[in-house]
Amino acid sequence: MISMHTSPLDQPGVGDGGGMNVYVGRLASALARRGHEVDVYTRATSELAEATRRIEPGFTMHFIPAGPLAPVAKEELLDLVDEFADNVMARFGLYPELVPDVIHSNYYISGLIGHRLKHRLNRPMITTFHTIEKVKMKGRAVADDLLASEIRIQAEDEVAGCSDYILASCHQEASDIYEALGVEKSRIKVLPLGVDDAIFAPGSREMARVATDLPIQANIMLYVGRIQPLKGLSLAFESFRELAKNDPSLHLVVVGGPSGHLGHSELEKCVKVAMESGISERVILRDAVPQYELASYYRAADVLVVPSRTESFGLVALEAMSCGTPVVASCVGGLKSLVVDGVTGILVAERHPSSFARAVGIFLRNPATKRSFGANGHSRSKNFSWRSSARIAEKISIELANSRLMKCS
Repeated sequence: MISMHTSPLDQPGVGDGGGMNVYVGRLASALARRGHEVDVYTRATSELAEATRRIEPGFTMHFIPAGPLAPVAKEELLDLVDEFADNVMARFGLYPELVPDVIHSNYYISGLIGHRLKHRLNRPMITTFHTIEKVKMKGRAVADDLLASEIRIQAEDEVAGCSDYILASCHQEASDIYEALGVEKSRIKVLPLGVDDAIFAPGSREMARVATDLPIQANIMLYVGRIQPLKGLSLAFESFRELAKNDPSLHLVVVGGPSGHLGHSELEKCVKVAMESGISERVILRDAVPQYELASYYRAADVLVVPSRTESFGLVALEAMSCGTPVVASCVGGLKSLVVDGVTGILVAERHPSSFARAVGIFLRNPATKRSFGANGHSRSKNFSWRSSARIAEKISIELANSRLMKCS
């Protein structure tokens, strides 16, 4: 597995860390527990980084030098693709037993590396894009990244044209991949994400609030994730402002940090909204936390809001559902497949503060509805496990290891 620009060991919710970190780490672990040897390759970002680290039996991380041994802006990583691929090949030269049966690239930058390795090793390649530029472009005023869209689109087309299989997290993303990249439907396979129910499970709301140092008697609206325009935090703040007028107990809790070149300005804009409205004392900002702590925030909340402009899956929504917390989410992408509207949460089609505020208000005003939706969400979350994801990945990998390679289109 290649995950060049972010490591599964990095903290989700900060910088470039997000659901992809969880995906790579949890899928690698689940495959290892099925008896496979999984090697994950990421870029070394420190002089202190070890060459390899054994995470658990069957799952090993490899830290590959490419460029400076320091963090590098994501848009600058394209210049390091060849060096990274060369150094992975050099490691294979020293340790031939590491040569894989199947290459699984995550994100388009890793896909460019996987493309090179595929031809040098004559091995099949799976790609999980996680996000696609042509989909992200819809409805935005300012680019999410500093890299020109045309460059990323060209790169994604190159990777898609040589991937033996492309993995989608749900049928909606599979449809987006087909329309955006023009890939044959036979090469698109659905591999749903999972949730660790040993961590994300229902529990006492009061005890969760004590554990997270949140007000016991308040109504709590929760946002979890990276702070950038794509994720819609400003929409959450504006909805909170509307609700706070008539609910003096309502608090907005934000767990996550700025991401990308617009992250800090997005946070500043949100804080300004709260200050100008006189509700800043009811906004609680917390840094991203490990998953075992994050579960307490979900349990402490009355409702989770996911106001993203686009979302290929929506892992935070699944985690909240697994904890028995109802979800109010944008009616986009994978959220349409994950959140059952009117059953486990509410999908909001209109990106307007009043629309989100009305949906959130339903759960704040009706404890019985909140409990019912929460129970339904927990029940639905049982359909998603990393064990199931690993079984699907295993089947796909075995198919590819015994088939003829896809030629570049």
